Amino acid sequence: MKQTTLHILLVAAMLSVTACNDVQKNGANDAADSVMAKVDTLAADIKEGANKVADKVNNAINGNPDSNFVVKAALDNSKELRLLEAGASNGTDKELKAHAKMMITDHKKLAANVKAYATKKGYVLPEGDNGKADDELATLSKKTKGKEWDKEWTDALTSGHKDAVDMFEKAQNDVKDQELKDMITATLPTLRSHLDMMKGLQNKMGK
Repeated sequence: MKQTTLHILLVAAMLSVTACNDVQKNGANDAADSVMAKVDTLAADIKEGANKVADKVNNAINGNPDSNFVVKAALDNSKELRLLEAGASNGTDKELKAHAKMMITDHKKLAANVKAYATKKGYVLPEGDNGKADDELATLSKKTKGKEWDKEWTDALTSGHKDAVDMFEKAQNDVKDQELKDMITATLPTLRSHLDMMKGLQNKMGK
């Protein structure tokens, strides 16, 4: 009788331990499921937020001519800044480095003006240049430092400033907002001056 009672007690104890383990295991599983659910929700929120930003940028690019120009000008200016900073850091010609540093100041001022205007009008600008300078920088990285590198950089900046002048001149007729027209008109002399400098430097590098 005593052995039977002892056996029953042992079985009951084992069942109790098993039940506790199951409760702990289920609790851990529930906690893990809760964490994963929160992670999934956070990831979905981040994706939704990124999609909203992308939609706003696309709307700006494909919308009215004013927002279209502002976004393109911001991207182009960011590209030029990346290239100018490379020239200031890696160029070897003294005139090149001086031009690069001077133009960096002008392009940072333009970036601030474009950003202020975009904020005022509610336009969403992309971060950076969306990789627009990557090809030029990749080409430069393959060049030997010195005259060869300086010439490649000068060619890239001459072409870039020609495109910028063309874009701003075209926008003078395309944009509607007078404040934006005034900003374009005020910026064009600086861009033309940069282009003239780069053409002069290009001639020098060609000798």
